[in-house]
Amino acid sequence: MGHAVILLGAVFLAAVSAFVWRRHYARRERKLLYRLEEMIAKARQGELAHTEISETEFSALENSFKCFLEESQLLADSQRRQKELVHGLISDIAHQTLMPIANLKMYAELLSEADGQNHELTDVLKGQADKLDFLIHSLVKLSRMEHGLIHVRPGAASVALLLQRLRQDYSSAAVEKGVTLHMAETTLSAVFDMKWTQEAVGNLVDNAIKYTPPGGRVDMEAKAYPFFIRLDIRDTGIGIPKGEICKVFGRFYRGLAVQDEPGVGIGLYLAREIIQAQKGYIKVSSKEGAGCVFSVFLPVSPIL
Repeated sequence: MGHAVILLGAVFLAAVSAFVWRRHYARRERKLLYRLEEMIAKARQGELAHTEISETEFSALENSFKCFLEESQLLADSQRRQKELVHGLISDIAHQTLMPIANLKMYAELLSEADGQNHELTDVLKGQADKLDFLIHSLVKLSRMEHGLIHVRPGAASVALLLQRLRQDYSSAAVEKGVTLHMAETTLSAVFDMKWTQEAVGNLVDNAIKYTPPGGRVDMEAKAYPFFIRLDIRDTGIGIPKGEICKVFGRFYRGLAVQDEPGVGIGLYLAREIIQAQKGYIKVSSKEGAGCVFSVFLPVSPIL
Protein backbone atom coordinates (compact mmCIF):
# COMPACT_ATOMS: atom_id res chain seq x y z
CA MET A 1 0.00 0.00 0.00
CA GLY A 2 2.80 2.39 0.91
CA HIS A 3 4.64 1.67 -2.33
CA ALA A 4 1.48 2.41 -4.32
CA VAL A 5 1.05 5.75 -2.59
CA ILE A 6 4.68 6.64 -3.28
CA LEU A 7 4.29 5.63 -6.93
CA LEU A 8 1.11 7.66 -7.31
CA GLY A 9 2.79 10.62 -5.67
CA ALA A 10 5.76 10.34 -8.04
CA VAL A 11 3.46 10.17 -11.06
CA PHE A 12 1.52 13.16 -9.80
CA LEU A 13 4.69 15.19 -9.25
CA ALA A 14 5.95 14.25 -12.71
CA ALA A 15 2.66 15.33 -14.28
CA VAL A 16 2.68 18.62 -12.39
CA SER A 17 6.32 19.24 -13.35
CA ALA A 18 5.59 18.50 -17.02
CA PHE A 19 2.57 20.81 -16.92
CA VAL A 20 4.60 23.62 -15.36
CA TRP A 21 7.45 23.21 -17.86
CA ARG A 22 5.02 23.17 -20.79
CA ARG A 23 3.41 26.38 -19.56
CA HIS A 24 6.83 27.92 -19.01
CA TYR A 25 8.10 27.06 -22.50
CA ALA A 26 4.78 27.97 -24.12
CA ARG A 27 5.02 31.41 -22.49
CA ARG A 28 8.60 31.80 -23.71
CA GLU A 29 7.62 30.75 -27.24
CA ARG A 30 4.75 33.25 -27.30
CA LYS A 31 7.07 36.02 -26.15
CA LEU A 32 9.65 34.99 -28.75
CA LEU A 33 7.04 35.01 -31.55
CA TYR A 34 5.79 38.40 -30.39
CA ARG A 35 9.31 39.87 -30.48
CA LEU A 36 9.97 38.40 -33.95
CA GLU A 37 6.70 39.87 -35.24
CA GLU A 38 7.68 43.22 -33.71
CA MET A 39 11.04 43.08 -35.52
CA ILE A 40 9.32 42.41 -38.86
CA ALA A 41 6.89 45.30 -38.31
CA LYS A 42 9.76 47.70 -37.52
CA ALA A 43 11.77 46.45 -40.51
CA ARG A 44 8.82 47.12 -42.83
CA GLN A 45 8.59 50.66 -41.47
CA GLY A 46 12.33 51.18 -41.84
CA GLU A 47 12.74 51.63 -38.08
CA LEU A 48 14.82 48.56 -37.25
CA ALA A 49 17.73 49.75 -35.10
CA HIS A 50 21.21 48.72 -36.26
CA THR A 51 22.53 47.71 -32.83
CA GLU A 52 24.65 44.86 -31.59
CA ILE A 53 22.71 42.01 -30.02
CA SER A 54 24.05 40.02 -27.08
CA GLU A 55 22.95 36.48 -26.38
CA THR A 56 21.91 37.59 -22.88
CA GLU A 57 19.25 39.90 -24.30
CA PHE A 58 17.96 37.83 -27.18
CA SER A 59 17.79 34.18 -28.06
CA ALA A 60 20.13 32.82 -30.72
CA LEU A 61 17.16 32.67 -33.10
CA GLU A 62 16.31 36.30 -32.46
CA ASN A 63 19.92 37.26 -32.94
CA SER A 64 20.15 35.54 -36.33
CA PHE A 65 16.78 36.89 -37.44
CA LYS A 66 17.60 40.47 -36.49
CA CYS A 67 20.96 40.28 -38.26
CA PHE A 68 19.18 39.04 -41.38
CA LEU A 69 16.68 41.91 -41.25
CA GLU A 70 19.44 44.47 -40.74
CA GLU A 71 21.42 43.13 -43.71
CA SER A 72 18.27 43.14 -45.87
CA GLN A 73 17.51 46.71 -44.90
CA LEU A 74 21.07 47.83 -45.64
CA LEU A 75 20.92 46.12 -49.04
CA ALA A 76 17.58 47.76 -49.84
CA ASP A 77 18.94 51.19 -48.85
CA SER A 78 22.02 50.64 -51.02
CA GLN A 79 19.90 49.62 -54.02
CA ARG A 80 17.65 52.64 -53.56
CA ARG A 81 20.65 55.00 -53.50
CA GLN A 82 22.11 53.37 -56.60
CA LYS A 83 18.79 53.70 -58.46
CA GLU A 84 18.55 57.36 -57.51
CA LEU A 85 22.13 57.93 -58.68
CA VAL A 86 21.54 56.22 -62.06
CA HIS A 87 18.30 58.09 -62.62
CA GLY A 88 19.96 61.37 -61.71
CA LEU A 89 22.82 60.74 -64.14
CA ILE A 90 20.46 59.86 -67.00
CA SER A 91 18.28 62.89 -66.29
CA ASP A 92 21.36 65.13 -66.27
CA ILE A 93 22.58 63.64 -69.56
CA ALA A 94 19.15 64.12 -71.13
CA HIS A 95 19.00 67.73 -69.97
CA GLN A 96 22.53 68.56 -71.11
CA THR A 97 22.01 67.03 -74.58
CA LEU A 98 18.75 68.81 -75.43
CA MET A 99 20.41 71.97 -76.68
CA PRO A 100 23.26 70.29 -78.66
CA ILE A 101 20.76 68.01 -80.42
CA ALA A 102 18.48 70.94 -81.21
CA ASN A 103 21.48 72.84 -82.62
CA LEU A 104 22.48 69.85 -84.77
CA LYS A 105 19.00 69.72 -86.27
CA MET A 106 18.91 73.48 -86.87
CA TYR A 107 22.31 73.61 -88.59
CA ALA A 108 21.44 70.57 -90.68
CA GLU A 109 18.34 72.41 -91.89
CA LEU A 110 20.38 75.55 -92.63
CA LEU A 111 22.97 73.53 -94.57
CA SER A 112 20.25 71.82 -96.54
CA GLU A 113 18.69 75.16 -97.52
CA ALA A 114 22.01 76.89 -98.26
CA ASP A 115 23.63 74.10 -100.27
CA GLY A 116 21.37 72.36 -102.74
CA GLN A 117 24.11 69.92 -103.80
CA ASN A 118 24.56 68.04 -100.52
CA HIS A 119 21.04 66.95 -99.65
CA GLU A 120 22.17 63.38 -99.09
CA LEU A 121 24.78 64.39 -96.51
CA THR A 122 22.45 66.77 -94.68
CA ASP A 123 19.72 64.12 -94.64
CA VAL A 124 22.15 61.70 -92.98
CA LEU A 125 23.08 64.38 -90.45
CA LYS A 126 19.42 65.08 -89.62
CA GLY A 127 18.67 61.38 -89.42
CA GLN A 128 21.48 60.76 -86.95
CA ALA A 129 20.40 63.73 -84.83
CA ASP A 130 16.85 62.37 -84.75
CA LYS A 131 18.14 58.94 -83.78
CA LEU A 132 20.20 60.41 -80.94
CA ASP A 133 17.21 62.44 -79.76
CA PHE A 134 15.00 59.33 -79.78
CA LEU A 135 17.63 57.31 -77.91
CA ILE A 136 17.99 59.89 -75.15
CA HIS A 137 14.23 60.18 -74.61
CA SER A 138 13.86 56.39 -74.65
CA LEU A 139 16.59 55.99 -72.04
CA VAL A 140 14.89 58.54 -69.80
CA LYS A 141 11.55 56.71 -70.08
CA LEU A 142 13.26 53.38 -69.46
CA SER A 143 15.10 54.70 -66.42
CA ARG A 144 11.95 56.20 -64.94
CA MET A 145 10.04 52.96 -65.47
CA GLU A 146 12.73 50.71 -63.98
CA HIS A 147 13.21 52.93 -60.95
CA GLY A 148 9.53 53.19 -60.16
CA LEU A 149 9.22 56.87 -61.08
CA ILE A 150 6.53 56.14 -63.67
CA HIS A 151 3.35 54.88 -62.06
CA VAL A 152 0.74 53.29 -64.29
CA ARG A 153 -2.81 53.81 -63.07
CA PRO A 154 -5.01 51.14 -64.61
CA GLY A 155 -8.73 51.75 -64.77
CA ALA A 156 -11.70 50.78 -66.90
CA ALA A 157 -10.97 52.07 -70.41
CA SER A 158 -12.20 51.64 -73.97
CA VAL A 159 -10.17 49.39 -76.24
CA ALA A 160 -11.87 51.03 -79.24
CA LEU A 161 -10.59 54.45 -78.16
CA LEU A 162 -7.09 53.02 -77.73
CA LEU A 163 -7.12 51.58 -81.27
CA GLN A 164 -8.52 54.81 -82.71
CA ARG A 165 -5.72 56.83 -81.13
CA LEU A 166 -3.12 54.39 -82.46
CA ARG A 167 -4.60 54.65 -85.95
CA GLN A 168 -4.43 58.45 -85.76
CA ASP A 169 -0.84 58.38 -84.47
CA TYR A 170 0.54 56.01 -87.12
CA SER A 171 -1.63 56.56 -90.22
CA SER A 172 0.80 59.06 -91.74
CA ALA A 173 3.78 56.74 -91.19
CA ALA A 174 1.86 53.87 -92.82
CA VAL A 175 0.89 56.02 -95.82
CA GLU A 176 4.46 57.25 -96.23
CA LYS A 177 5.72 53.64 -96.15
CA GLY A 178 2.98 52.42 -98.52
CA VAL A 179 1.53 50.07 -95.89
CA THR A 180 -2.18 49.60 -95.18
CA LEU A 181 -3.05 50.18 -91.51
CA HIS A 182 -6.41 48.59 -90.67
CA MET A 183 -8.36 48.69 -87.40
CA ALA A 184 -11.13 46.19 -86.71
CA GLU A 185 -14.18 47.71 -85.02
CA THR A 186 -14.75 46.71 -81.40
CA THR A 187 -16.85 47.64 -78.38
CA LEU A 188 -14.65 45.90 -75.83
CA SER A 189 -13.18 47.47 -72.72
CA ALA A 190 -10.46 46.42 -70.27
CA VAL A 191 -8.53 47.65 -67.25
CA PHE A 192 -5.45 49.62 -68.31
CA ASP A 193 -3.71 52.99 -68.21
CA MET A 194 -4.68 54.68 -71.49
CA LYS A 195 -1.60 56.92 -71.78
CA TRP A 196 1.04 54.28 -71.06
CA THR A 197 -0.73 51.46 -72.89
CA GLN A 198 -0.91 53.70 -75.94
CA GLU A 199 2.85 54.18 -75.58
CA ALA A 200 3.45 50.43 -75.25
CA VAL A 201 1.18 49.23 -78.07
CA GLY A 202 2.32 52.15 -80.18
CA ASN A 203 5.83 50.69 -80.12
CA LEU A 204 4.41 47.45 -81.52
CA VAL A 205 2.50 49.25 -84.27
CA ASP A 206 5.56 51.35 -85.14
CA ASN A 207 7.70 48.21 -85.46
CA ALA A 208 5.05 46.47 -87.57
CA ILE A 209 4.98 49.37 -90.05
CA LYS A 210 8.76 49.74 -90.01
CA TYR A 211 9.43 46.08 -90.85
CA THR A 212 6.61 45.60 -93.36
CA PRO A 213 7.60 46.29 -96.99
CA PRO A 214 5.56 48.65 -99.20
CA GLY A 215 2.29 47.08 -100.28
CA GLY A 216 2.01 45.14 -97.02
CA ARG A 217 -0.60 45.35 -94.30
CA VAL A 218 -0.80 45.91 -90.53
CA ASP A 219 -4.01 44.90 -88.72
CA MET A 220 -5.13 45.86 -85.22
CA GLU A 221 -7.95 43.87 -83.64
CA ALA A 222 -9.27 42.92 -80.20
CA LYS A 223 -10.75 39.65 -78.98
CA ALA A 224 -12.52 38.81 -75.71
CA TYR A 225 -11.42 36.08 -73.31
CA PRO A 226 -12.88 35.18 -69.89
CA PHE A 227 -10.28 37.13 -67.91
CA PHE A 228 -8.37 39.13 -70.54
CA ILE A 229 -8.82 41.14 -73.71
CA ARG A 230 -6.34 40.11 -76.39
CA LEU A 231 -5.13 42.92 -78.61
CA ASP A 232 -3.38 41.66 -81.75
CA ILE A 233 -0.96 43.67 -83.89
CA ARG A 234 -0.54 41.57 -87.04
CA ASP A 235 1.74 42.40 -89.97
CA THR A 236 2.88 40.92 -93.26
CA GLY A 237 6.48 41.94 -92.76
CA ILE A 238 9.81 40.18 -92.68
CA GLY A 239 8.98 38.11 -89.58
CA ILE A 240 11.33 37.00 -86.84
CA PRO A 241 13.66 33.99 -87.09
CA LYS A 242 12.74 31.19 -84.68
CA GLY A 243 16.01 31.51 -82.77
CA GLU A 244 15.43 35.22 -82.08
CA ILE A 245 11.83 35.13 -80.82
CA CYS A 246 12.91 34.55 -77.22
CA LYS A 247 15.34 37.50 -77.43
CA VAL A 248 13.28 40.29 -78.99
CA PHE A 249 12.13 41.70 -75.64
CA GLY A 250 15.70 42.06 -74.41
CA ARG A 251 17.00 45.52 -73.73
CA PHE A 252 18.87 46.94 -76.75
CA TYR A 253 18.47 43.67 -78.66
CA ARG A 254 18.22 43.99 -82.44
CA GLY A 255 18.02 41.08 -84.84
CA LEU A 256 20.54 40.59 -87.62
CA ALA A 257 17.92 41.22 -90.30
CA VAL A 258 17.08 44.70 -88.99
CA GLN A 259 20.52 46.10 -88.22
CA ASP A 260 20.22 48.61 -91.07
CA GLU A 261 16.76 49.80 -90.03
CA PRO A 262 16.35 52.81 -87.71
CA GLY A 263 15.90 51.96 -84.05
CA VAL A 264 17.83 51.28 -80.86
CA GLY A 265 16.20 48.12 -79.49
CA ILE A 266 14.33 49.64 -76.54
CA GLY A 267 10.73 49.73 -77.79
CA LEU A 268 9.76 46.11 -77.18
CA TYR A 269 11.46 46.01 -73.80
CA LEU A 270 9.66 49.16 -72.69
CA ALA A 271 6.34 47.84 -74.05
CA ARG A 272 6.65 44.65 -72.03
CA GLU A 273 7.55 46.53 -68.83
CA ILE A 274 4.52 48.81 -69.19
CA ILE A 275 2.09 45.96 -69.87
CA GLN A 276 3.46 43.79 -67.04
CA ALA A 277 3.14 46.73 -64.64
CA GLN A 278 -0.61 46.56 -65.35
CA LYS A 279 -0.83 42.79 -64.66
CA GLY A 280 -0.94 42.01 -68.38
CA TYR A 281 1.52 40.27 -70.67
CA ILE A 282 2.70 40.15 -74.29
CA LYS A 283 3.16 37.14 -76.56
CA VAL A 284 4.65 36.95 -80.04
CA SER A 285 4.26 34.41 -82.80
CA SER A 286 6.11 34.63 -86.07
CA LYS A 287 7.58 32.84 -89.01
CA GLU A 288 10.55 34.24 -90.87
CA GLY A 289 9.42 35.90 -94.07
CA ALA A 290 5.72 35.57 -93.20
CA GLY A 291 5.11 38.40 -90.76
CA CYS A 292 4.37 38.21 -87.05
CA VAL A 293 1.65 38.79 -84.47
CA PHE A 294 2.24 40.59 -81.19
CA SER A 295 -0.60 39.84 -78.75
CA VAL A 296 -1.17 42.10 -75.76
CA PHE A 297 -3.31 40.64 -72.98
CA LEU A 298 -5.05 43.20 -70.75
CA PRO A 299 -7.16 42.19 -67.73
CA VAL A 300 -10.92 42.78 -67.93
CA SER A 301 -11.14 43.44 -64.19
CA PRO A 302 -8.69 44.75 -61.57
CA ILE A 303 -6.08 42.21 -60.42
CA LEU A 304 -4.76 42.62 -56.89
